[in-house]
Amino acid sequence: MSSGVHILTAKNAFVILMILLAIVLAFLAPRAAVNVDEQLHYPHAKKVVNWYFTFGADESCLITPQTNLKYYGQSVDNFTALVNRVFKIENEFLTRHYTGAVFFWLLIFFSGLLAQRLSGSWHVAVFAVLALVFMPRLAGQAFGNLKDIPFATGYMAGLYLIIRFLKELPRPTWKTTVLLGLAIAFTVSVRAGGFILFAYLGLSIIIYFVLKPFYLKQIVSTKPVFVRLLGQGAVILLIGYFAGLLFWPYALQNVLVHPVESLGVMEHYKVSIRQVFEAELLWSTQLPWYYLPKWMLISTPVIILAGFIFFLWFFFRNIFTKSEGIQQFMSEGFILFAFIFPFIYVIAIESNLYSGVRQMLFILPPVAILSVIGIFRLIKLVEKRNRKISYAGYAFFFIVLVLPLKHQASTFPVDYVYFNSLIGGNNNAWGDYEYDYYFHAIKAPAEDLIELADGKEITVAMNCNLSNYFKNHTNIKYEYTRFLERSSKNWDYGIFGLNYLHPFLLKNNNWAPSGILKTYFHHGNPVAVLVKRTDKTDFRGISEIKNGNLQEGICLLEVAIEQDPKNIWLFVNLAKAKLETGDLSGFEEYFKRGKEIHSYFEPLFLVEAIYFYRIEKYEESLAVLTNLFEINPRYLPAEKLLEDVKKKLN
Repeated sequence: MSSGVHILTAKNAFVILMILLAIVLAFLAPRAAVNVDEQLHYPHAKKVVNWYFTFGADESCLITPQTNLKYYGQSVDNFTALVNRVFKIENEFLTRHYTGAVFFWLLIFFSGLLAQRLSGSWHVAVFAVLALVFMPRLAGQAFGNLKDIPFATGYMAGLYLIIRFLKELPRPTWKTTVLLGLAIAFTVSVRAGGFILFAYLGLSIIIYFVLKPFYLKQIVSTKPVFVRLLGQGAVILLIGYFAGLLFWPYALQNVLVHPVESLGVMEHYKVSIRQVFEAELLWSTQLPWYYLPKWMLISTPVIILAGFIFFLWFFFRNIFTKSEGIQQFMSEGFILFAFIFPFIYVIAIESNLYSGVRQMLFILPPVAILSVIGIFRLIKLVEKRNRKISYAGYAFFFIVLVLPLKHQASTFPVDYVYFNSLIGGNNNAWGDYEYDYYFHAIKAPAEDLIELADGKEITVAMNCNLSNYFKNHTNIKYEYTRFLERSSKNWDYGIFGLNYLHPFLLKNNNWAPSGILKTYFHHGNPVAVLVKRTDKTDFRGISEIKNGNLQEGICLLEVAIEQDPKNIWLFVNLAKAKLETGDLSGFEEYFKRGKEIHSYFEPLFLVEAIYFYRIEKYEESLAVLTNLFEINPRYLPAEKLLEDVKKKLN
């Protein structure tokens, strides 16, 4: 009787926790930041919706040569676009963020159910949910990431229902069958990688019958059971495959070929993005094989890593001692496989990974669940010897588990940027690893600029596509610019995120432009700046040089460089102009000063290679270009010169 009350209390705690989390998520959704991917994926989602509304006449969603977005099912993005269109909702991103909150809630809900089914304990379910909520890299993307979070939701729902299906064998219910088909369909509708759930189901059934051959004989020898099971397998296949394509225009063009083609594209994504990793700026296609393991190690809370090690110890110990039944071993082994297989697979096929663990968020919930189970088993082991110590163990586990809450509360909405103590926390990681790759930190300066403008007509330059913050402020005109090339654009105020910048600039504090009104910090690290341009001499000087007025442009830039002495782009343009006018000593001066500011800036290498080419030192020019392409193998502006140099050298 007391045991039943105990379980009921834990289950009630789970229900109450889920209600509280729903309230918190609803409160935070309107305060979340828009990320740069939303400005890329949402316009495509609107094109998808229009494809349906025009009965396929508008084919713009099928033509995505630069982004490959047609290969995504992105059903959740499409759903938000449909809701906004049907109900004429003006705040489109708010719809997206509430939708993201719903799917994150579903993610932790299914994870909690899975934890309870694996362990038989609602206490474990409660702690598993807490482990996910206080995992900043996961929870911090709850609102704006409508691909990775929903995919993780479908993945966890699929795992939960596969285990439920296996436990119901040899007579699984039709309810479980249909729900499993729908879970797979939803996961596929987000991303073609959801097809992996079919493989998981097939493999787990084979292993089930290998370990329990008497059930196979029973099914084969009992015709009604056999026919029913075949029918249920067909239902899962049909629902899981075809229902997942209903809101995916490209897949519907050829339902048998295009989904498989999309899966291949996702495995070897061709869009390469530069990333800071281990204090180097690399293209994602250059990143080492251990990129994902390293990121998992430095961005996952240490308690989760420790708990996972405990789980592995108990799991393999139980195999040798046979202290757990076959069913329990299968269930835990299945979830362990659901983490390990994708982890190893993407490394083995050399997938194009970037943005930390973002593309692999779906393997974090299985790790968290197994980690909590491992820690509970450790505490239970201690409990056999001393019950009081075990109570202290539960309290300590809870305290350590929620430690990231301080980080999350103080850094929201940039809370997803989290590094653990193994690397020395966020302070040590800044400049060595890509930081705010989603540009969440732009929200605060954007809001400050709106207040600062106070209705005045201004132009704001930004190094990201987050013009959405000024949608309802027609007095603010948006201008995109690369951060280091900001002087080439005409703007009054600048909002710049310190992302995708070379570590040399960051670590030597050579990134700061003049006119900074406010620097925005994250754990003491600068992540964004609000800049006021009090003088446009730099813009005028570059414009004069572009128009062929070299001497006038040089004079203007020499004045501008005194006002903004760390502006590497001014040194590049002055060096170019000096070279064009034949002032080689002037060229050498500005080239040298520029290299001191940013020793790895590609345009400086190019102008140096041009210099050597013009004075017919082709070997030196080739050496500079070789060095340049080692730094940046994809630097297209230098390819023509490299071809010319090679011709000269035969």
